[in-house]
Amino acid sequence: QSLVSQVTGSIEKMRLREALHDILFSFESDLSWYTKRVNAKSRTNISGILHQINSVRVAMLSPFAPHITEEMWEKLGNHTLVSTSLWPEYSADSINASAIQSEELLKLLIDDIANILKVTKITPKKITIYTADSFKSKVYHSILDKVMSGQTNMGIVMKELIANPDTADVKKIPDFVQKTIKDILSEPTEIREMKLQSKEFDEKKFLINELTDIGKKEFGVDIDVFSETDSEIYDPKGKARHARPFKPAILIE
Repeated sequence: QSLVSQVTGSIEKMRLREALHDILFSFESDLSWYTKRVNAKSRTNISGILHQINSVRVAMLSPFAPHITEEMWEKLGNHTLVSTSLWPEYSADSINASAIQSEELLKLLIDDIANILKVTKITPKKITIYTADSFKSKVYHSILDKVMSGQTNMGIVMKELIANPDTADVKKIPDFVQKTIKDILSEPTEIREMKLQSKEFDEKKFLINELTDIGKKEFGVDIDVFSETDSEIYDPKGKARHARPFKPAILIE
């Protein structure tokens, strides 16, 4: 749905190169990630969603490659011409902010682990992930609200957080506030808006349910997930305290 909106907007503004790039490459990137996810979960009944996605993709490709898309349209089981079909419409109701946010977190975490392994050249025997505690999460969303309203001054944000009894203890971790502001500002506005819409997202629960399968498939080892305040946490290197919302700490042994 995001790509439908993006491609439609590009075409309306005559940014045809951008539109074609998204149809050819951005769709492919998303499908590649989807394939990786379903393979990790050994899911096979995916023909319906793939047909839906490829039908949209072929319809949007039609103005750029009219002849080949007619053949593709027929292969998808259609008995009409793609050139006479309606342009795909963006549906805001089909957007699930929490799901998108979850997948972005998982992608970034897989990439971070892969980059650490590439740089360190470690052959992993065990990977442990640490998520931020509920207090940091509360502070994060308070900072996010302030940033989205235009306030990015570290001193002012800190003062307002300390003035609030629910977040006053943040004075013990000032570095966290500074890094969190940088984290938020480094993200596109649409990602920030999604996070505003899904404040109840349980990072630890999601990673326990979803990271273990794909992590085992990608890296060949078991992955354990802890919150930094878990009573029976395994943290021999003291990594957990570095965890921030949407930026889990990683220990590779």
